[in-house]
Amino acid sequence: MSLEQSAVIFAAQETNINARSVLSVLNLLITEQSTVPFVARYRKEVTGGMDEVQIRAIHESYDNYIEREKRRVYILDAIKKMELLTPDLEKKIKMADTINQLEDLYAPFKAKKKSKGMLAQEAGLLPLAEVILKSPKNKQQLKDEFGDQFNKPELKINNFDEAYAGAFDILIEMMAHDAETKEILRKDYWSEAVVKSTKREKAELEDKDWMKYKDYFEFSQRACELKDPKAGHRFLAMRRGMTSKTLKVEIEFPEEGALGLLKKRFFDNASLGCFSDLEMAAKKAYLNYIHPSLDLELKSELKKVSDETAINVFGINLKNLLLQPYLGPKAVIGVDPGVRTGCKIVIVDNTGKFLADCVIYPHEPRMQVKESATILDAIIDQFNVEHIAIGSGTYGRETLTFIQQNVKKVKEGKVNATLISEAGASVYSASDIAREEFPDKDPTVRGSISIARRFQDPLAELVKIDPKSIGVGQYQHDVNQARLKKSLEGVVESCVNFVGVDLNTASAPLLAYVSGIGPTLAQNVIKYREVNGGFKNRKEILKVPRFSAKIYEQAAGFLRIYNGEEPLDGTFIHPERYEVLSNWARKNATQLKELISNKDLIMKLEKDSDFKTEVGEFTFNDIVKSLKAPSQDPRTEFKSFEYRKDISKIRDLKIGEWYPGLVTNITQFGAFVDIGIKENGLLHVSQISDTFVENAMTALKVGQEVKVQVLEIDYDRGRISLTAKKGEQVNRSSAPSSGASRNNQTASSAAVSKHMSAPVEAKLKNNAFAGLKNLKV
Repeated sequence: MSLEQSAVIFAAQETNINARSVLSVLNLLITEQSTVPFVARYRKEVTGGMDEVQIRAIHESYDNYIEREKRRVYILDAIKKMELLTPDLEKKIKMADTINQLEDLYAPFKAKKKSKGMLAQEAGLLPLAEVILKSPKNKQQLKDEFGDQFNKPELKINNFDEAYAGAFDILIEMMAHDAETKEILRKDYWSEAVVKSTKREKAELEDKDWMKYKDYFEFSQRACELKDPKAGHRFLAMRRGMTSKTLKVEIEFPEEGALGLLKKRFFDNASLGCFSDLEMAAKKAYLNYIHPSLDLELKSELKKVSDETAINVFGINLKNLLLQPYLGPKAVIGVDPGVRTGCKIVIVDNTGKFLADCVIYPHEPRMQVKESATILDAIIDQFNVEHIAIGSGTYGRETLTFIQQNVKKVKEGKVNATLISEAGASVYSASDIAREEFPDKDPTVRGSISIARRFQDPLAELVKIDPKSIGVGQYQHDVNQARLKKSLEGVVESCVNFVGVDLNTASAPLLAYVSGIGPTLAQNVIKYREVNGGFKNRKEILKVPRFSAKIYEQAAGFLRIYNGEEPLDGTFIHPERYEVLSNWARKNATQLKELISNKDLIMKLEKDSDFKTEVGEFTFNDIVKSLKAPSQDPRTEFKSFEYRKDISKIRDLKIGEWYPGLVTNITQFGAFVDIGIKENGLLHVSQISDTFVENAMTALKVGQEVKVQVLEIDYDRGRISLTAKKGEQVNRSSAPSSGASRNNQTASSAAVSKHMSAPVEAKLKNNAFAGLKNLKV
């Protein structure tokens, strides 16, 4: 069986998808170099309608198999070059199913310098070691029998005692590196081992935030339970505490069980003459080799599983954030709140074009409330503004209150003012992309522009920011960075291609995520557009330098041209299907332009079974869907949301009161909810519904509106416990808690830090009204 065939079978078993379908997908991805979004949308007839998740899983399983086989070949070659590859060892290496098993077999051979056991074998002490394992004679009796037979001064073996010690070096390493023993113990560790964390003695000196790990100062849980995705956040919290030198994290396993296994496998005979020395050797093999190895392996595996869970959660939250409701083409005022240095104001038109900026000072110490309101009134009138987007960081809520109470058209309900997450705005403002877009603007102005634009179209603006900085993940700096980057880029790519982009207005960062394009080609598209004006049809993009026919195949269906020469260019229908649709139109005495706008013609095509057979069922359904809804943007339009106006800080909250809120972040153990103050509350999974909810991610999503009741408040750590249960009874007269959260929330709460957006730091203008005179298009 070839490597490729074996890889297909492996991927089919891993994903539980039939081998023929797996082969079809791998041919598209590897042989034809197609992208996942293209395969998922335009090759459904080949894949049987697989979604992107299934396609990516197949590709990942294939890559894992290839990685394992490359390691197997390397190990075989390395041991062969050492001239130590026996037929039995070769067979074991070829039969190994996992990377861990391969590494166990390779472990005795990969030391950079020779071990004591190897040197002892070279000295010819293996026969003595074998005798010790079988003989009823003790050390003295063996010494009497062999005398100076094993003495080899040239190899630093000068007497029997040294030979005896060398023989035990061989036995210790024999027990320590026995692959079968290691595999048995590996399984036992996963079923019985306990992960224990304790506070280090000098934690206070090593980490100023050491108290945030106090729930793990005396914590233990079985490794198999921590391997559960719902508990992954706990291990990441412990690991962060270990990295900061606050916690000591150890794997505990019953020593007697491990030693019992070694005795059974190597010297299960109490009448052996050297039995007590063999017991000591087994203990050294376990404590010096086996336990440290499995300790590291379990921690690495728990880290890997926890990483995978955290990355998956991050990806789901990011997808929901990118696909959240959008405002669309309307003029917006963007506000980056500030106190002493003022609020930075920008105006963008209905296309997102930056028009002007200024600074107002409605808060202390200047308190220019009337003057600031006058400026905003003038801006609204001059630029026909319908919405004001306010960054939700420090003083965001106070700025919203000022606008609601003092700006005329906002008070009248003609202009909507709302808080917008500013997570990542400061990252964007200092990025190369921002400097290229606005080279002569202060970073604070760039941040305000980002706030305004992300309100108009979250997807188009947030693609410019490193996904890690958007604020919907947990422990994003602790997980495997390469896997995180790959996963999040896949999510962004998926979202961009799911929505599609306007070829004539899309920015370079947005175009870069379109199937097959990438950053360099995106810049080429922008340069061509700047020189030649807008694209009139999809085919014109082939004139862009380095835009090949293959890239066109991958990208064209996701690029929209509205009101262009080709009516189908504004839909998700791929150009490869234009001809068959043109033929259908001719047969039915009509034109493509009519087909898109005429419901009766679409209904006629929908009933055409011959056409359905010709293009295939999946493609047929997609064509009909595209004709019925040409723009086909899956996102919903923005609806305004209001927090309760009687709260602005944690001390304003009342236990037992209900508050409207927005979900800002989700983990499997619960959701973080913004109820209008700096601190987000935790809605534990057990408090989401009156009915049982196993995973918070199946019940809620980022951006969702919820109504929650305050259960407990921990002022010391700024933590708020919430419930959405209608049947939950809370004693309103209860004194607010200043200690830990409820028992059923303690472990989960311990894994998270305060969740809030950092304020955008900035250098601001001195004159609040300096920008007003520049308010011109």
